[in-house]
Amino acid sequence: MFDHADLTRQDGAERIQGGLFMDPYRNLISNTVLFGLSTFGARLLTFLLTPFYTRVLSSAEYGLTDLLLQTGNLIIPIASVGIANAVIRYGLEQSRDKRGVFTIGMLTTLTGFCLLLLAAPLLGQIGFLSGYLHLVLLYVLANVLADGITTAFVFLCARQWRYLRLSAVKRRDAARMLRYSAPLVPANLCGWIINISDRYLIALLIGSAATGIYAVSNKLPNVLLTAATTFSSAWQLSALSERPRREKERFFSNVYSVYSAMAWVVASGVILTAKLSTRLLAAPEYYEAWRYVPVLTLATTFACLGSFLASIYMVEQRSASTLATTVLGAVCNLAGNFFLIRLWGSMGAAVSTLLSYILIFAVRAVHTRSLLRIRWGLARLLPSAFILCVQCVLMEREVPAWQACSGLCFLAVALINHRPLWDALRKAA
Repeated sequence: MFDHADLTRQDGAERIQGGLFMDPYRNLISNTVLFGLSTFGARLLTFLLTPFYTRVLSSAEYGLTDLLLQTGNLIIPIASVGIANAVIRYGLEQSRDKRGVFTIGMLTTLTGFCLLLLAAPLLGQIGFLSGYLHLVLLYVLANVLADGITTAFVFLCARQWRYLRLSAVKRRDAARMLRYSAPLVPANLCGWIINISDRYLIALLIGSAATGIYAVSNKLPNVLLTAATTFSSAWQLSALSERPRREKERFFSNVYSVYSAMAWVVASGVILTAKLSTRLLAAPEYYEAWRYVPVLTLATTFACLGSFLASIYMVEQRSASTLATTVLGAVCNLAGNFFLIRLWGSMGAAVSTLLSYILIFAVRAVHTRSLLRIRWGLARLLPSAFILCVQCVLMEREVPAWQACSGLCFLAVALINHRPLWDALRKAA
């Protein structure tokens, strides 16, 4: 939780250092709001269009559409070699030549896009893409176009041509950026495996209709993931600021305390309203999707916590550790999907996803202790996780008076996590 003495000491130290963030917590909140305004609108629109999609498309058609879109989402970071991560990581260093970082990022992205076009005939040989490759590429070109228009606007308004200098590109800097970003490409692939491979196996073992229903069940947990992604974008700016090790550990611990508390409370709320939200979100044909929402929401919560720990790897330039832990989770997910989908159907896929994210979080929590010692607040983490597990079982089994029991679970989680949230609101006021 936020400690007033900790905040006072840290703020004073940062003022003495003359650092970039005079008030790191207010700055983090401000950046989160700005990132939210810039990214949440488009994702919210996609979420709100779900009732339209589910009423126009059958569950089988929606399942195929979701697979194609997710394939497009996989292609984008691969084509760019994940260079955006390196641009953020090194672009925020005060001693780094911003022109070189910016130019390397632009050249890498353009090169990757050209290679994607050349590889298009090979992609067409993939079974489920046959006959749909043009739609996938159109989706990727649409994302490039949307981001390109935004980039052009910022490029002109912020006069970013000042940073585009081929002469500023140094082989050493380019190699360093690529060494950092390259492991994040297979890490993205492994993350994609965890999130999406279950849908392919469901389509193969059960059918496209089941895939469509399972895809809809992911919509509600994705609201939590979208909010976490928005925060992560702002958090990177604060996490990379230079601080003494003890001050950095205190800062990370305080932010994690609030972040995790909010994640647990929101997750419990999503689980509590799963039935109602699914009824409002999707056509009656998809109502069965609510059964998978609680487990997938719990899985997403651990994914969010694991993502926070990945920021430590980013600060310490340990992208290989991000890759290693994600590979471990992907292997667990594939093995779990293979056995559990055959045993429990789509619920097996949800449980497999949950187990893989718990594994990633646990391994990162242990490993990052050697890099940055964060206070985990186990007195809140373990009871919150246990109560959410109970809440998931109560809802899925539909035990007598499960609505009231689920509501009590929500109140218990809110009570356990109220202190850091209350302190955060008080400090931000």
